[in-house]
Amino acid sequence: MTEFEKMQQGLPYSPADPELTQFRFASRRLCQELNAVDPADTDKQDMVITKLFARRGKGVVIEAPFTCTYGMNLNLGNNVAFGPNCTVIDSGHIEIGNNVLIGPAVGLYTTTQGLLPLEQQNGDNEISLPIIIGNNVVIGGNSVIKAGVSIGEGAVIDAGSVVEGDVEHLPLSRGIRRP
Repeated sequence: MTEFEKMQQGLPYSPADPELTQFRFASRRLCQELNAVDPADTDKQDMVITKLFARRGKGVVIEAPFTCTYGMNLNLGNNVAFGPNCTVIDSGHIEIGNNVLIGPAVGLYTTTQGLLPLEQQNGDNEISLPIIIGNNVVIGGNSVIKAGVSIGEGAVIDAGSVVEGDVEHLPLSRGIRRP
């Protein structure tokens, strides 16, 4: 089994693997290109975004600077907006629904690492877990969404939050409706 396959299946893998390194380099190049595009050149932005991500819907807005590890593990719905300075560690799968606003300096981190000395000495020291973000979600600036988290439809994450566990959706019967 390749390190890429291990990474995709949530098994311990070595991020130093040459194939994974090449994937990261390709993503960095595309992120650099995206960040250098004139903000008024939406056609060029769309072209780079299409190359960078596995899937992206209509109305995706990404403010520079933006970085992601692989891009190929990131699926974006319609009307998704990232504020500036967002960092996405997409070693694991990330699914973002429709009508999602992600504030500035938000981090989405799918990777966990071994904390014990023996785990760090072994080359297979990372595990990636998915992040799922439902429709109509707002994530406030400077928030961190950690590996393995699901955020339900209509949820609002306050600025500066560290989300370590699942966030339930907001029932419409409560009268709370978020864009």
